[in-house]
Order: sequence, then structure tokens, then C-alpha cells
Amino acid sequence: MSEKAVLDAGSLLPWLEGMRATGPLMAPVKRGRVSFAFDWIEQAADVRLDYVRTVLSPKQAFLPSQEPLLTVSRSPLAASPTIADQPFVLFGVHPCDLTAINQLDWAMLQRHNVQDPYYRARRGAATLVVVDCMPDKYCFCSSVGSCSTREGADLFLTPIKGGYVVEALTEKGAALAAKAKVRAPTAEEVDEAAGFGQKKVRRTTLRLQAEVAELPDLLERRYDSEVWEKTADRCYGCGTCTNVCPTCFCFDVREIADLSLQSASRWRQYDSCQFSDFAIVAGGHNFRGERPDRARHRWFRKFVYLNREHGQAFCVGCGRCSQQCTAGISLVDVINSIIAEAKERVA
Repeated sequence: MSEKAVLDAGSLLPWLEGMRATGPLMAPVKRGRVSFAFDWIEQAADVRLDYVRTVLSPKQAFLPSQEPLLTVSRSPLAASPTIADQPFVLFGVHPCDLTAINQLDWAMLQRHNVQDPYYRARRGAATLVVVDCMPDKYCFCSSVGSCSTREGADLFLTPIKGGYVVEALTEKGAALAAKAKVRAPTAEEVDEAAGFGQKKVRRTTLRLQAEVAELPDLLERRYDSEVWEKTADRCYGCGTCTNVCPTCFCFDVREIADLSLQSASRWRQYDSCQFSDFAIVAGGHNFRGERPDRARHRWFRKFVYLNREHGQAFCVGCGRCSQQCTAGISLVDVINSIIAEAKERVA
């Protein structure tokens, strides 16, 4: 299913107002002078589509930074899971973040043949509306294959002069598009939308200096590279890079009892492989106690381990980690340094 129509710019706000009136809507909004964030919308006029990236990714719609899992009461003795399955619309997702959601689908619903029921409920309740975008100096989506992803979207919007070309990709998407005031596209508008993707690839100037399929072998050749030491010397271990990453899915589980001991709750929250206590196991042993080991692990996790397991790098080239890093560490600069070392040793 791929039906194309044009949504004129003036019809966008009424469409969003209709979505908000009938159920929860999450979309990008402005935060401060230059930042954007995905948030639950109270007024449709707050929605902003003129962004390159949000600080936090839309994965929070499916894997919140902090999430209740279970409540337990003592009298009567009962345990109740907290499953959020109310239908909602996730609007304004960019293709790189759609790719990240697809990767999380694999991690949370397919990997090891285990499905996370909390993630599954939210994912099944969502209607995803993707809006194509133009990259900036931090983007390298074309290097990791996330530049023009449509898989997993219900609706795909391509910006054109004066509006958007709308493609319904699923029945849910078609039902949502039917509530918008759309019209048939002209031949010129179809051509303009088709050229958007080509222009986008040309605008993506930041690139990895090797193919994704080559990265596991190249990185493993330089497992003991001094690059990891130099990177660790700059790193604060704050975990910002993993918190803003749209594909990181590590979490910790906490249990909290009330003071009366009559009830308790179980929560999960984001964790980070860059924290010094992340790899502590029974007996107090920390198998990644040194910062260079933790720094290397981040690159290996995304470009070696999960790359081999999933057949795709667990990085979508969104540029959040590099833009938000408090130490100014660029993921691309580090990996390109390793690639150059590995190729030089072979030569």
C-alpha cells in the first residue's frame, strides 16, 4: 500500500488538532532557543517540524527513560503489571529515528526469541507518522543506511514547496490520512518529492570511511589501539551519549517499598555502559572497570557485536551523541581514526 496525496501547509494544523482531540499525540516541540524535544501535545500549534534532531529520540514513546513495571500490595496480596496500551499517534519522526525504532523492535521483540510485553504494548498502540528531513553537519545517515527508511512507518511525509506529499504505507496510515484535507498531487509535486531524497544524500557530507559490513573486522584489528586511551582521557563517563542514543536499550531495574511495607513497585530506567559501575557483578568484580574499556565497548557494541548479530550497525547516524557530548567527542572521528589505523596496518 503506497497511496500518494498532497497535504497543503494550511491543512496541517487542523489535521493535528483532530489527532489531539481523539487521542494522545506525541510530536516534536521547541525547547528553549535552539533545542527540540518529543513530548505529549496539549496544543497542536506547539508541534514543530522545522528541526534536524531532538535532544532525546522518540524511542521514549516505547521505552521511557523511567517506567513502572509492577505494583505489589500486601493486603490483599496482589501483583499488577503496568501495561500502557492506549492507542496514540507518534508524529514527526525522521527516517533515522524510524530506523532506530525498527532496530529496537528487533532487540525488544525478536532477539533471543523473547518479547518485552511493555514495549510490545506501546509499539502495537502507535501510529507512526514519519517526516523526511535535511541533514546537518552532525548527520551521517547515508553511511549507515538510514537516510530514506520507510519500513515500519504508517505514513510518510515528504516536504515540498507549500506542503507535503503524503504516502499511506499501512491501513492505520490510510485511516489517519483520511482525516486530513488532502488533494491529488501534480506531476511537478511528485517529481519534487522524488528529488528530495537525492538532494538529501548530497547534503550528507559527514561519512564513515568504510562500509558498515567491514567495520567488525576493522575495529577488531585495532582492539588495543591508543585511540581508545585518547578517547577515554577526554570522556567524563557521564552517559550523555547513551542517554540520547535512539538505539541504546540497556536498563536497570529498581524495586521500591513504601515505609509501611504494605506495597511496593518495580521500575526500570535507562542505564549506561559508560557508567563506572555498569559492569559490576557478584563478588564486586568489575569487568570493565577502566574507562578505556568502557569507551571501546561503546563502539564495539554498535559496530561489531550487534552489527554481526543483527546484520546492521546499531547506529543510525543521527549525530545526537556527537552534538550533545560534554567533552566534544565525535563518534565519526573516533571510528574513522580506527579505520585509518586498521587499513594502514594492512597496507
